[in-house]
Amino acid sequence: MREGGMGNQNKSSGSFRSIFMRSDGIDKLLTGLGFIGSVGDGLSMPIMLLFTSKIINNIGGASTNNKYFTHDVNKNAKFLCFVALVQGISCFLEGYCWTRTAERQASRMRSRYSKVVLRQDVGYFDFYITSTSEVITSVSGDSLVIQEVISEKVPVFLMNLFTFIGAYIVAFAVLWRLAIVAFPFVIFLIIPGLMYGRALMGIARKIMVEYDKAGIVVEQALSSIRTVDAFVGESKTMTNYSTALQGTVDLGLKQGLAKGLAIGSNGIVFAISSFMAYYGTRLIMYHNASGGNVFAAGASIAIGGLSLGSALSNLKYFSEASAAGEKYWN
Repeated sequence: MREGGMGNQNKSSGSFRSIFMRSDGIDKLLTGLGFIGSVGDGLSMPIMLLFTSKIINNIGGASTNNKYFTHDVNKNAKFLCFVALVQGISCFLEGYCWTRTAERQASRMRSRYSKVVLRQDVGYFDFYITSTSEVITSVSGDSLVIQEVISEKVPVFLMNLFTFIGAYIVAFAVLWRLAIVAFPFVIFLIIPGLMYGRALMGIARKIMVEYDKAGIVVEQALSSIRTVDAFVGESKTMTNYSTALQGTVDLGLKQGLAKGLAIGSNGIVFAISSFMAYYGTRLIMYHNASGGNVFAAGASIAIGGLSLGSALSNLKYFSEASAAGEKYWN
């Protein structure tokens, strides 16, 4: 950050690299371990479905192959236990490493920003800074945005992305006919995640703006409390405050409606599952497919599509963090 560049208060759209600009060697190590943990966490669900399908096939074929039934079930159950162990380690790496590196980088960002602000001339504060709270808000707000993205949004995005990739690999591996037929429906599975992310976050931001307006009314009343008391303006102040909060009530109703529509849109999963169940039975009858493979392929397609929708809903957070990180980069 250049000392003369503090005057530019507008957030520009930075690159994704600006989010990790303050990382050192330890942070790169933590990022690598966190990436491995996110990949392991994301792939654990498709792998679990793969071994579950084998157990279902073992149970379904028990009447014709009793000799190896117990051996095959125990073998696949052991693999599931191993998957659970790997997932536990992956989740620990994912949670700890991303959170730790986010805290380290955000701390350095706040320190660097504070040093640059304190090195400015007195004229800078007269021209650009109207109050000390503006400096505090700028320091904490941007760094918290970046910290939240690194510690939460990035690992969740990676986890959902690799869940989608692994799920469709498993679906095509166990029953490619069903996977090809159901693949076009992935666009409908993306909709719930995108609706939930975009609609709710947009309304939440508007609610915060309305709360800020109400806060201004309270701040003005408290700063001139003697004047309010002298002119008996308590009732008027309360009326203005209630009027300012009315916008949050209307937005709250819209938020509830949007949340209901977003959650209700998950019902499309059942419609797609019913189609896959119908086509899966035909594959069992006419193409000698097994029930476990039909279950694994259908579940993988549904879970993969929902995971992709959840992953795409996090992309907007990356652009916000990049814009915030650009202030520190410049």
